[in-house]
Amino acid sequence: MDVEPATVIHAYGIVCSEAGFDVPDAGIGGAGVALLDAGPVSGIFSILPETAYGAAAWTEHAEDAAWLARVATQHQAVLADVVRDTDVLPLRLPAMYRDEVHLHRMLEAEAPLFRAALESLHEHLEWSVHLYLVGEPDAPAGDHPTTGREYLRQRAEAVSQRHLARVKREHSVRDAYASLADLSRQSVANPPQDSALSGRPEPMLLNSAHLVCRKHERLFFTAVEETAARLAPLGITVEVTGPWPPYNFVELGVEHLESQP
Repeated sequence: MDVEPATVIHAYGIVCSEAGFDVPDAGIGGAGVALLDAGPVSGIFSILPETAYGAAAWTEHAEDAAWLARVATQHQAVLADVVRDTDVLPLRLPAMYRDEVHLHRMLEAEAPLFRAALESLHEHLEWSVHLYLVGEPDAPAGDHPTTGREYLRQRAEAVSQRHLARVKREHSVRDAYASLADLSRQSVANPPQDSALSGRPEPMLLNSAHLVCRKHERLFFTAVEETAARLAPLGITVEVTGPWPPYNFVELGVEHLESQP
């Protein structure tokens, strides 16, 4: 007799049960994506093979950056599809459940909390804004030094100019964050990412996230364009990614959810 392979439930996020949206065709590992109705809220989930995505697999790949990045990207892709059409509470990796009964029990137990969070974040999206230093402003050319004293003076001036440029850059980055935060319901400045995470060789100066109302997106992006124009002469470029579910503005991680029996 054939034995069915063991499976695990992977949950992506939570939506209002009455929300209207197209469920993504595929999720992690190409698995189908489905909705589990639990009254006022529903869970978005996939059924995955336990050997590939169960607790043991997460332990095995805990230091495997490529595996973690692939799973995270596929997890985020499902949420990115959903958030274009409706509000969604994202679950942080790994959000695993033994079976649909286990997931349903958690959704029912926490439904009031989830519903309140969805209502508080209604019609809001998260946008990420990254600032990168892509070049230094050109320093004015000085006369060729003819004496050692002149050389030392020019060298001291160059050090001073670099310091002043760095201070100006830091002030400009803070001003840029403040101007975008003014048009956001909430904002947060996270630690800058290194090149391994950002995928760019240039140093990151700002790694911010902004919770923006859908109807205010045009104002927000106008401010982004104005900010980019102000920063360009300083050798700073602006990168915006999103929209994302409100990862930085709601805490529904595994630490909270795995307490459910």
